[in-house]
Amino acid sequence: MSPRRRGSRLASLLVLVGCAVVLGGTFLLGVAAGRRWPAFPFPGRPAATAAREAPSPAADRRARAPEPGPTLTFYQELTAPLTSPPVPPRAAKPAARAEKAVRPERGDRPAPAETRYTIQVAAYRARGQADLLQRRLAAGGHAAYVVEGEGPGGVRYRVRVGTFPTREAAQEAAVRVAREESLTAFVTTR
Repeated sequence: MSPRRRGSRLASLLVLVGCAVVLGGTFLLGVAAGRRWPAFPFPGRPAATAAREAPSPAADRRARAPEPGPTLTFYQELTAPLTSPPVPPRAAKPAARAEKAVRPERGDRPAPAETRYTIQVAAYRARGQADLLQRRLAAGGHAAYVVEGEGPGGVRYRVRVGTFPTREAAQEAAVRVAREESLTAFVTTR
């Protein structure tokens, strides 16, 4: 083998060893710096304060864990089926004696309130969306209207259709509206 060729191989070997040493040294310095990073003093903070505030390993793991972000429910709200509102809890009946004392005479009783039913087809957080659906339903020949009310998470604009004397009549109309307009409809009290 010629001396020139042997020198070329030796030079290549030395270059490879040099690159490996530089890369390995950089890696080890990075590992050492990463382990000691929380203890490094920051500008404007005394070194003693930085050493005292060094978090424990458990706190360090918690700090590295991703924080839970806001729960995104937009898609879930769009695809969730509409359900009827919860029934309000009934007030406890007063004692029988007190009821007898307060009970009015037959002629003094007010007429029972007539319960009316309606169909709810949607509830929105934005008034504009509710108005668009109300206009679409009205154009289809339905007596649609928008009701503003409190709901979970703030004000809701509920789109409702018609007024019915019985739940059965409202249920029949709800099936018809759902079929004609491709909406989910449910019966509720007015």
